[in-house]
Parts: sequence; structure tokens; C-alpha cells
Amino acid sequence: MRFGLALASAAIILAAAPGGAAAGDPTPAPTLAPVGLPPAAAPPERAAPLKVIERLYVTSYCSRFIRHFNVAANVLIANDQHLEHTSSDLDALEADYVKRDGALLVYGDRNRLIEEVGAMMHSIPQGQVAVDDLLAQAHATKDTARREALQTTASQLQRSIDRQRAVTFDLSNVIHVLMDKHTIADTDEYHIAETMPYPNMPVIVHTLDDPVPEPGSTDAAQALAPQPASAKMVLQFDRQRSLIAHAESQAAIAAASVEKSCVVEDRQLPPGGN
Repeated sequence: MRFGLALASAAIILAAAPGGAAAGDPTPAPTLAPVGLPPAAAPPERAAPLKVIERLYVTSYCSRFIRHFNVAANVLIANDQHLEHTSSDLDALEADYVKRDGALLVYGDRNRLIEEVGAMMHSIPQGQVAVDDLLAQAHATKDTARREALQTTASQLQRSIDRQRAVTFDLSNVIHVLMDKHTIADTDEYHIAETMPYPNMPVIVHTLDDPVPEPGSTDAAQALAPQPASAKMVLQFDRQRSLIAHAESQAAIAAASVEKSCVVEDRQLPPGGN
């Protein structure tokens, strides 16, 4: 829990972190899932987990849908796995920060976190391009049922991508905090004391500029201090993952409807039909 002290300086930054897509991204989907969803909400029982569609269909419409849906699904599924690993990394940071050899352990934890976050930052734009194409396809679709199903699929995928983007942004701030080496020599109090005419003159100044505790530096006073919020609590990490899973489940339900219409269409086509 001592790691939470190092996150306190980033709380304001995290609270203002943007979670939506860029201004140029297509609408009509809202950029984030509804805030009113209960924190512990689980995906509906009837919803299967998000997965790629394995069957290929002969029509250009269905092939286009499956191709771009699978790109977005692969990105989201891979990033969900990265978030699972990130969850373990954050737990390790909490435990390692106060250990005697915490500096070395936290260094390894931070490097793993950097690797996971970097992979997500690299893949999210690829998923966004695929979702943009699904939205464009929905706008061009004349069949009402198909258009609604495709619109819902793209909208829910967009919500999931937006949440993953927001979590990734927040995690990048955690990494920056972990790399902050703000020692006593960097504080305002120290610099003021250095200007005093006599050595060791007391300086009674508090500018909320306390040094960042180093891993492994926990002393008796820190051990007795009130326990701060953990990194996951500050980030609302588990709630964000729940919202991501909920949006992915809704996308899977809607995509199954489009897939079903493609199966019917495939069966109606003559051999070798396009």
C-alpha cells in the first residue's frame, strides 16, 4: 500500500485524463459507456465472450464485415490479456514497494508495466481503424435490421476501445510517477534552507512539495501512517475492466446477428455466386 504515496501527486492528473476518441472519429456512438453502470456489473449470462468469426463468406458485404470485425476483436482480446497482466503488475508494485530490496523489485515491475502499456498503445489505433470502417459500412447499409445490428456492434466495440485507451493513458501516468526521482534536494523547503545565512537554521515552510518515497525506504513512521489508496483504487482499474467486458459482450451479441444474416445469405447463393 505504500506505493499509493507515490501516486498521490498524480491523482489530479488521472482525474482529468481524457477517455474518448479523437475529434475526427466517426459518431454516432458515445465515446464512453454509461457511467451509471454498477461497478460490479458482470456481462449478461446470455452474452458470449468476444471472439473472432472464423467462417469466411462469399459476399463482399459479409467478407468486409468479418475482416474488420476480426481486426477489432483481436486487438480488444489481446489488450484484455495485457490488462490481466497489468493487474498482476500493479499488485506486485504494491507488495514490492515496501520490501527491503524494493528498488530492484519495483524496477522489474515497472519495466513489465511499460511493456504491457506500450503494446496496448501500439495496437489501439489499429483497432480504431477497423471500428471506423464498421461504422462507415453501417451508414452505407440499406437493410434496416443489418444496419442496426452493425451499428450496435461498432458502437459497443468503440466503447470498449475508448475504455482501453483511457486505462492505457492512466497507466502511462503511473509509469511517469514511478520514474519520478523527486528527492529532498528537489523540494522548495530545501532550496529555501540553502539561502539561510546560518547552517541548519530551521525552515518552517510547507508547500506540498514532499519528496517521493523511494522503494524500500519505508521507516517506522511510514509504517504507522494511515494507509493510502492503492493504485487500482485511484485508477478505478477493476471497474474499468468490468465496463470493457460489458461493452465487448454487447458487441458479440450484435455481431452474432450480422453473422447469422450472412449464413442465411450464403445458403441462398448459387454455387460460385458472389
